[in-house]
Amino acid sequence: MGVREKLIALEELTARKSTVTVSTDGGLRNGAEICVENCRCIKELDDNFIVLSVYGMDIRVSGTPLCLENFGVGSVKITGLIHSLTFEENDR
Repeated sequence: MGVREKLIALEELTARKSTVTVSTDGGLRNGAEICVENCRCIKELDDNFIVLSVYGMDIRVSGTPLCLENFGVGSVKITGLIHSLTFEENDR
């Protein structure tokens, strides 16, 4: 296995891990920010919920109103009044 193949295998391994960070400024009722790294895609999007797909699971964020602040390379930032986070296994 050459260097290129090893780098590709390492990148695939790191893409299997996702990090979810929740930060608040004065409690969830004042608003929160959720950052999800290694997000594969946004499956559903509404003012009250967002469903993100990561390796092996879907993350459902519920709240009012939710705003998709940033969708960069492999990461998503969501702000708003967060009510709940739900993690559901998917078939990937």
